[in-house]
Amino acid sequence: MSLKKLSIAIISDMHCHYSESSSKDTYLTSNMLRTDPNNHPVESILKTIKKEKIKVDLTLCPGDFTNKTDVQGFISGWDFTLEINNELKGKEVIATVGNHDVDSYETFSNYSFEVARGIKKSFPLKNEDDCDKFWSKGCVFIEADDYRILVINSSHYHYNKKSAAAGKVGDDLINYIDEYLVEQNDDKINIALAHHHPIDHSRSKLGEEDKIVNGDALLEILGKYKFDLFIHGHKHDPLLRYHNFHSFGTKIPILSSGSFSAISNLGFTSRRNTFHKIDLIKTKEKPSKGRITTWTFIPKNGWKIVNDDEGFDSYTGFGFDGDLQDIVDEIIAEVGNEQIKSWPDVVKVIPDIEYLTPKEAKQLELKLKDAGLILSGKLSQIPEIISNTKAKNGN
Repeated sequence: MSLKKLSIAIISDMHCHYSESSSKDTYLTSNMLRTDPNNHPVESILKTIKKEKIKVDLTLCPGDFTNKTDVQGFISGWDFTLEINNELKGKEVIATVGNHDVDSYETFSNYSFEVARGIKKSFPLKNEDDCDKFWSKGCVFIEADDYRILVINSSHYHYNKKSAAAGKVGDDLINYIDEYLVEQNDDKINIALAHHHPIDHSRSKLGEEDKIVNGDALLEILGKYKFDLFIHGHKHDPLLRYHNFHSFGTKIPILSSGSFSAISNLGFTSRRNTFHKIDLIKTKEKPSKGRITTWTFIPKNGWKIVNDDEGFDSYTGFGFDGDLQDIVDEIIAEVGNEQIKSWPDVVKVIPDIEYLTPKEAKQLELKLKDAGLILSGKLSQIPEIISNTKAKNGN
């Protein structure tokens, strides 16, 4: 059996800027000192990576390295990203641009991509030919033995203030993706990366008008070729959900990655800042399964694994493609008549538990409770034990 594995870090929406260039929109300014590491998002994540020995194959970035095209913030944001990836031992950084990385308001130039294209230092991709395709076509495929990353510039049409109101992909880009993928015949892990969201993201009254124009058509092509994951930024609201393709009988998980260091997300969404690590596995002819570990930035405390009902689950996943009741039945059989059983031992026997989305995990907790099985904590916290109340009562 062919088994593919890929480990990625997600750094999105830094909104880094020089502290005196505008109102403070981020915890990460380009000229801040690292004297207090727990108040510096980059210094703190570097400490966390070292302490917890976190390693990845790639670092993916959905854009908005800077805020309002602040040049110094852009340069520093990209340097910070390279520094983090180096500590993670990642092979490379694969990035796209966000609306704040594009000078659509002509603040610094009458060419909206002048700042972004002038960053250099392998921005947004390490290979020059890949960069050329990204800027000219609005997308590029990054190929490796076990994975394929489709990098989309959803800000490709941001030429002025009006055009910057939403993301967009053209029909020519969608046709190019179709023509490219029809020539491929493999079982690689397929991931799409963009800044804007391809479907409505109206939670917390965040609005729907700024999603990718032609997003539905883009997703249909990705569904046709059984893509495993779509990652985007922009909304500063971490959210994981599926988009179903009824015509193909498949679905794709869509991860809104949230923001690494912007402050505005607290006011608009009440969501804290996030840093994700995703571990994917894929067997031939089956969709990938992924396990997501998420750290939350708390000022004066740094990056932590937290239990926050208002935040993104610290441990969650995607890729389970069966009936949730089957997992319940397997857990019931595994616990048997024991009053208390180690939950990690149960998960070892039933590994599909790790690949449930936050919504599925909550449904499983309720089903177990109805069956008299009580976890010592939420699935997002990795419980220590599961208690069988029926066995305890002698039923």
